Amino acid sequence: MTGPARPLKIRYVSWSEIHKALSVLANSVRSTFNPEVVVAIAKGGLIPSRIIADLLMIEEMGFIEVKFYKAVGLRGEKPFIKYLALPALRDRNVLVVDDVVDSGRTIQLVIDTLSSYAPRSMKTLVLYLKPWAAFTPDYYYEVTNEWIVFPWEICESKKEGVTIEHEEFVEFGKYCGF
Repeated sequence: MTGPARPLKIRYVSWSEIHKALSVLANSVRSTFNPEVVVAIAKGGLIPSRIIADLLMIEEMGFIEVKFYKAVGLRGEKPFIKYLALPALRDRNVLVVDDVVDSGRTIQLVIDTLSSYAPRSMKTLVLYLKPWAAFTPDYYYEVTNEWIVFPWEICESKKEGVTIEHEEFVEFGKYCGF
């Protein structure tokens, strides 16, 4: 599907909200899973995965870059793997981390790709899940139908046409260079 499927309401998520959400998620992971490797889905999952790895005291990380969105709310035809940088996954417990599951196609592509590396087990974690997603991660903080703007993507959001209105985000947006 291409183009936005529904009207977009913008939600700005602060660093303190992110830290709270990831702390809650880390506690859930600790009680049910013992990951040995964290794999970030780039770009959105890079920062959450680093924080999760820190909270869970996991040394090894990898990442897989997937492209899907062309602009805010505008998806391409299908996601594709752009780049992989992975430690050994065979016979290890892997936690895959992203920021948002929207359609579910990106995270499903990552799971299918990583499965070929024969991990012992694999679980998924995201901050936000869209109610229409075809994939439900093992761990998620909240279900929302809003377009999320994270503090690490202010310039990217502005470039894609989002009007930045949150006070803290507006201040940083002055440094975007356009």
